[in-house]
Amino acid sequence: MADPQTSPPDGEFPADDKPAKFVGEEGGDERSTPAKNLGAAVVIAVIAILAMFLALQLDSPDTVFTAPGLLPFVTGASLLVMAIYLGYLAIRDGGAENYAGRMRTAIAVYFGDTENRRGLLLMAIIVIYITLVGLIDFDLRLPTAIFTFQLSSYEVISVPAIALILWIFWRGPVWKCVVISLVTVEVLAWIFRYAFYILMPTGG
Repeated sequence: MADPQTSPPDGEFPADDKPAKFVGEEGGDERSTPAKNLGAAVVIAVIAILAMFLALQLDSPDTVFTAPGLLPFVTGASLLVMAIYLGYLAIRDGGAENYAGRMRTAIAVYFGDTENRRGLLLMAIIVIYITLVGLIDFDLRLPTAIFTFQLSSYEVISVPAIALILWIFWRGPVWKCVVISLVTVEVLAWIFRYAFYILMPTGG
């Protein structure tokens, strides 16, 4: 009878044991492919180069060692080196083979998913919203005997934007989305404006 305390011979596993297997964050066992690694390397390299370029645009009051862009530049350079190495490994493992065809297939699959399309639409709405808040600036005031009501461009832009986002992801009635958006935006605006005396973001 085998001693349960002794280890099994090399290469053998007990009946109720199995070899270790890779498990991803979501509980799956799918590994990243060389093609995915190559795509990630390209994206990281672009971000790194952009960070380095913007860091060089910052003023340097004294020496390079006290420049505010030193840390962002070094971080970007480190990311660029890692991206180059990741790209090299991906190409070595065949990630560049038929890359264009793989990308077309991946893009078709991505846009074929409804949730992915809604996510892209959300990003587009947020970009347009931020742009409008930065460009449009007005502040209407309605003085009364006891209080001065204010209505800024931030509120006028935020209410329809948030209502649209609610309608896309919640699919509730339009009037409910508008009411929830209006109440939420106005409550936040009043808290920041009258309780904390913080100006609302506008495009001045």
